[in-house]
Amino acid sequence: MFNPDLRNTLKVFARKEFFNPDVLYAIIVTLGLVVPLAVGHYLNEPLLGGFAAVTGQNLLVIKFQHTYPQRALILIIGLLFITAAVLAGTLLGAYFGLAIIIMALIAGISSLLKEFGSFGQVIGFCAVIIFLLALPPPHSLDIGIDRYVAVWLGGLWAAFITLFFWFFLPDLPYYTSIARPWELSSNLAVFLASANVRKNYAERVQEKEINLRQAINDVLPYLRLHHVRYFFIRRDLLKVVRASSRFGVTIMAMNHALEHLREHPKKHLFMPAVQERLFLAAAGAKIIVNALVLARPQELDKLKEIIIQLKTSTEQLQILTDSNQKDFTIQVDLHRFITLLDSATHYLEDAHYLLTRIRQKKQLPTTQVAAQNKTRLLPPLRALFQFKNVPLKHTLRLMLVTSVGVALYLGFQIPRGYWIPLTVMVVLQPDFGTTQQKAMQRVLGTFLGGILGTLLIIHPFPPVIFILAITTFSFLFLYFQQRNYAVSVTFLTMMLVAMFEVSGPIDWHLAAYRLFATVLGVILSVTAAFLLWPDWERTKVRFVMARGLRANFNLLQQLHHELLSQTGFHARIIADRRKAEGANIEIAESVKRLQLEPGTKKQKQEIAQNLAFYNVRLSRELLSLAALLPQIKVDSPTYAETDTYLRQAADQLEEIMTALITEKNVAGNIPQDLPFPAYKFNLELKTGLVSTAKNINLHLDTEILQTEIVHEQLNKIADAIFNMNQLVFNLNQL
Repeated sequence: MFNPDLRNTLKVFARKEFFNPDVLYAIIVTLGLVVPLAVGHYLNEPLLGGFAAVTGQNLLVIKFQHTYPQRALILIIGLLFITAAVLAGTLLGAYFGLAIIIMALIAGISSLLKEFGSFGQVIGFCAVIIFLLALPPPHSLDIGIDRYVAVWLGGLWAAFITLFFWFFLPDLPYYTSIARPWELSSNLAVFLASANVRKNYAERVQEKEINLRQAINDVLPYLRLHHVRYFFIRRDLLKVVRASSRFGVTIMAMNHALEHLREHPKKHLFMPAVQERLFLAAAGAKIIVNALVLARPQELDKLKEIIIQLKTSTEQLQILTDSNQKDFTIQVDLHRFITLLDSATHYLEDAHYLLTRIRQKKQLPTTQVAAQNKTRLLPPLRALFQFKNVPLKHTLRLMLVTSVGVALYLGFQIPRGYWIPLTVMVVLQPDFGTTQQKAMQRVLGTFLGGILGTLLIIHPFPPVIFILAITTFSFLFLYFQQRNYAVSVTFLTMMLVAMFEVSGPIDWHLAAYRLFATVLGVILSVTAAFLLWPDWERTKVRFVMARGLRANFNLLQQLHHELLSQTGFHARIIADRRKAEGANIEIAESVKRLQLEPGTKKQKQEIAQNLAFYNVRLSRELLSLAALLPQIKVDSPTYAETDTYLRQAADQLEEIMTALITEKNVAGNIPQDLPFPAYKFNLELKTGLVSTAKNINLHLDTEILQTEIVHEQLNKIADAIFNMNQLVFNLNQL
């Protein structure tokens, strides 16, 4: 009935949208906006419909990482705050001084709520919007109650969509979050297997690696739950997540060998076999996803079959490796791939064992669980005052500037003047560079959207056409929000023009009013970011870099400890990996802010960017070494060499960190020469000795191949450290 290719494409798209909603997310949020608008128009209450629509849309923007009970509590508390804002705006809007004070309080609370994460930021911003929309007259209690009810209805509509599956699939968020790392690891394996030399290949691999890391970080709040429902299986589920992390690292480590194999002139002899094994590993990961999300027992039998096929095919691949005895590069890279494939298969086996045990434990009674195992529904209130995400001085600056914006709006009776403080809330960031960038994008998007939106009101279309236009513009606004901010703001402005047309007759002046208010808000934001307690990135970037180096140093030390303890790829490595990757994200954001700041030397920007690159590379190479740790035994010839080099590398990183922080070149002379000979020359020497001594055909045994793979990995670590040392030296010379 359907074309098989089309069916497979739709299946892949649906699976992708389930685990990482993009188009579906835009559709759902658009529904939160359009349905209340349409109902309000039908009931001849377009303004009240607008309050419900804004509330519904904003609450659906939240990308929850919580169970259904937590989501429900967050929405209820959020709605209490938002409805308080609408009452305050309606009843106090006529009082100039009180309106300014309340605006400052709501803006300050909104900034503090960011400490709770994305849901706090969205709820706070929604409260600001609703308060500003409620400021215009009338200011009667009846109107306030009507708006209060409208906001509650919009919030309940958003809650209905958000919690729709609660009664049917109460564990869906829990198991979906745990399954997501396996899904992304599977997608990464498929990409590596099917990829030839493509445009932006390295960037796409890095993007997939970042998504995988984020998925593992997102699952941690679920694993901290002590709910009776998960008490017996929580530890096993944690081990399943650890297995997914190790599986993902192992798949990433295969990338280097695959790059070499794809470039080989005889790749047609072995690449089909390599791709087949990667597809098998990806299929195994997807079966684990199905077993977690769908809880189908038959999936475990399928996983067992995949594991058996992988073990059999690995033996066949080893035979293929031996058949290429005279090509050193093929042998080394194929052996690297086989070694990592063995590890990946082992992690699939771990997951199979754990899922089988989880299935058995689910059948046990849970009535004997201790009463103290309660679920924390919300983070502790002290998180509000830790200022990890937003500096205190930024919160105070935001309160002051939004108050000035409201004072200008009410004092001069500027039409649509609520866009002044609203623009400040969006544009004003903790640092000057990001504020300046957002300001330019905001003005450009508003200008283009205003021109295009004005074209909508030249002809008197019926309200149905405007509602369809709102639906289209809302979808495009959300779709481009993470892709192109200026384009996103353009569609936002067009959406607002259409919304106001539905609410009542307007003219072309609307776009001009909004552009004027937006420009005024931008001027206030940029001026405040420059004059009020400015936060310059160039004064902090060295310390951010040093923290990133320290995180890699700790990861290296942990690898050394696991090597000496012979514990292999231990969970402690995963914990340090998370910290190193988090530090790398901080460095990348710091470098981006540095590049946006005026007055920073271009040479310094380039050095900072290269330092960030090599620090990420060092993290990646250390994790690739972690994937090889299970193969480095005490009796292995590489054990002592790895031990010695890791001690040396730790000392070198300490010297680089000291030079970076003190701005003095105290680092020793780190040699440019790699610690181990180039593997091809070394292999030729060793195999020549073997063939001469034994008078047999040229052949490389597994031990020699394993030695050269470890040497090559240590050389990559040494190269990254050497380059970082040179960059810090050049930075201190400026």
